[in-house]
Amino acid sequence: LEDGLRLIAARGRLMGALPRNGEMAAVLADEERVRAVTASRGTRLGIAAVNGPDNVVVSGEREAVAEVLRELESQGIKAKRLTVSHAFHSPLMEPMLAEFETVARSISFSAPQIGLVGNLTGTFVGEGEVTRPEYWVRHVRDAVRFADGMQTLHAKGYRVFLETGPAPTLLGMGRRCLPGEDSLWLPSLRPG
Repeated sequence: LEDGLRLIAARGRLMGALPRNGEMAAVLADEERVRAVTASRGTRLGIAAVNGPDNVVVSGEREAVAEVLRELESQGIKAKRLTVSHAFHSPLMEPMLAEFETVARSISFSAPQIGLVGNLTGTFVGEGEVTRPEYWVRHVRDAVRFADGMQTLHAKGYRVFLETGPAPTLLGMGRRCLPGEDSLWLPSLRPG
């Protein structure tokens, strides 16, 4: 527990110390279409998350995000800027990665005791995958594959989903990944 908390605290501290010159936006289009528009922006932004079949988050420099949103809007694609402090899962996280890796290398990792779907692949993690510092460094920078994770769980027969958090945000995203499925969606908490 202490190592886990140390890793989480270092991640938050290092991210919080980065410049606040980034932005994130949820785009209502598929990953291929969004990738076609973001590819030309190089290291200024990237795809931060694939949250559903038509829900992709872009993240990066504020002006680059604005450019992408204008281009997508001209194609009739809707997007919504997200209220965030930083451009998470984007190239703007790179200045913190070396120091975060140093912290991650000081952590004693343990293998998961139950099956775990990794955010970086959307598949069940392999032996030793999440017990390496490199995984957690990549987790800061690379895209979250939420939709792929939901598909993996569904394919393995999971039908009960419990969100453990302060609001049931991910349950709605999960439902959109598995439309028409007879699943049970349970929040642990709701605001208020």
